[in-house]
Amino acid sequence: MLPDTEHAPRITIAGASGFIGTALCRELARDYPVTALTRSQARAQTPDPDSRITWRHCDLYDLAELTHALKGCDYAVYLVHSLAPSSRLTQAAPRDMDLILADNFARAAAANGVRQILFVSGLMPDTFRISTLLWSRREVELALTAHGVPVTILRAGLVVGPGGSACRLMVELVRRIGIITLPPNARTRTRPIALADLIRAIRHTLGKPEQFRGHYDLGGPDCISYEDMLRTTARLLGLKRRFLTLPWLPSRIVALGARWITGTPTALVAPVMESLPRATRLKDNPLQRFIDQNAIPFEQALNDALDHRRKRLLPNPRQPIHQKTRAELRRASRVRSIQRIIQPPGQDAAWVAGNYFRWLGDCCRPFVKTAVLTDPHTDEDTGYQVHLRPGGHLLLQLERDSQAGTKDRQIHRITGGLLARKEAQRGRFEFQSVLGGRYTMAAIHDFAPSLPWYLYLWSQAVAHLLVMRRYQRHLARLAR
Repeated sequence: MLPDTEHAPRITIAGASGFIGTALCRELARDYPVTALTRSQARAQTPDPDSRITWRHCDLYDLAELTHALKGCDYAVYLVHSLAPSSRLTQAAPRDMDLILADNFARAAAANGVRQILFVSGLMPDTFRISTLLWSRREVELALTAHGVPVTILRAGLVVGPGGSACRLMVELVRRIGIITLPPNARTRTRPIALADLIRAIRHTLGKPEQFRGHYDLGGPDCISYEDMLRTTARLLGLKRRFLTLPWLPSRIVALGARWITGTPTALVAPVMESLPRATRLKDNPLQRFIDQNAIPFEQALNDALDHRRKRLLPNPRQPIHQKTRAELRRASRVRSIQRIIQPPGQDAAWVAGNYFRWLGDCCRPFVKTAVLTDPHTDEDTGYQVHLRPGGHLLLQLERDSQAGTKDRQIHRITGGLLARKEAQRGRFEFQSVLGGRYTMAAIHDFAPSLPWYLYLWSQAVAHLLVMRRYQRHLARLAR
C-alpha cells in the first residue's frame, strides 16, 4: 500500500539522474512527493516506472526557469555537477559552471521560501594543499549558503555504488591491467562510504534544518587506502593482479594512463585522480555516529555494486539516455561560454557589463565597433550593438532585459545580427555577481551561431575566448 503523500512535504532533487540521485529518488518517493530535475530532455520525456516520481526538464543556468521549477518545494537536495555536457560547445572551467549553478539554485530556493537545501560535498583535507575539485566543492558550499536558506552539507569521500565514476575506474583498471602502478598517495587511508549509508544520512537530516545546519564529515566503517581498495576489487572479481607503488608518479601521467586504458572520459578521470586522499580525517559529529550503526563495509558495498557475471560495475542509471542527450546537443548546436572575472571593489555586475561593451570597441579596433543604445527619457543603457568596422554591418545585437535584471545580475538577450542564427535564437549574455561580489561571471548561454559549425569553432569561438581573457586581465589590473 502506497503512503499518503498528499500532505507530505514536497522534495525536489536537482541532479536526479546520477547514480546517487536515482537511488535517492526511489528511497524518498516511499514517503514524499518527489520532483526530479534533469537537464536532459530525453530523460524528462522517459516515463518513470515509479509513478510517485515526477521528472521535469529544467535548465539550471536559467534562473527564471529554475525559480519556476522550485515553486511549491519544501526541501531541496542538490546533487548537481557540471561534468555532463550541457551544450555542443562549452568554453568554461568546470568549477566556474559549478559556481553559477549553485548560485542560481540558492537564489531560486530563497525566492520560493525553501526551508532547507541539502548538499553532498567532498571531504576537505587537513592541509593547505587542496585540489581544484575540492576547492570547487567548497565554493559551491559558500554559494548555496549565500542567500539565506538553511543548508546541510554532507562531506563524503568515495561513494561506493552502481554507476559511480570512481568505482567504475577502479573496476576497469583491475580488469584490464595485470601490473598496476600507483602514485605514492594511493597508500594514504580514507573512509569510503556505501551509497545506502549516504542515503540513510540524507533521510536522517532531511526536514531538520535547525538540528543539522552546517557541514558534517561522513565515512564508512573501514579506513583503507586506494591500494587496498584495488586489491579488494581484484579479489571480488577473481583476478590475480600485482601492485607497484612508485616513489614518484605525476598525477597527470596517472590520469592519462587511466583514460587510455579504461576508455573513461578525461572529464571523469581527472576528478577521481584529484580525489586521492591527502591527510583527510573525519571530524566527529552526531550524524557520523548515527550512520555508524549498521554501516556497510567497503567490500560488501562494492560486491553489491558488481555484475559478477560480466565482471563489471553495474551500469550508471544515466547510461541509457547518454546517446539521446548527445544527439540532442549536436542537433541544437548551441554554445556556452563562461569566464570568471575579478570584480573591482565597490562595483557590481551592472558596472562590469556596461564597462565591457564600452571597452570592447577599443579592444577590437580596427575590426569592430560597438554602439550603446540608451533610453532617451532615463538615459539608461537598453542594449548594445556590435558592428563590423569596414562596412558597418551589424554582427550582433543585444537587448538588456530590465525586468529580469538587477544590480548583481545583468541579462542581455541576443536578438539579431549576422553572427546569430535567428530562427533558433534564445541566447543571452549574462553578467552575474557571485560569492558576495568577489567575482562576476560573464556567461553566454544557449547561443546559436549562424556560421557553419566548424568554421565557427575556428573563428568566432576563438575570437570570443581571446577577447574575454583579455577583459579578465583588464579588470584584474583595475582590482589591484
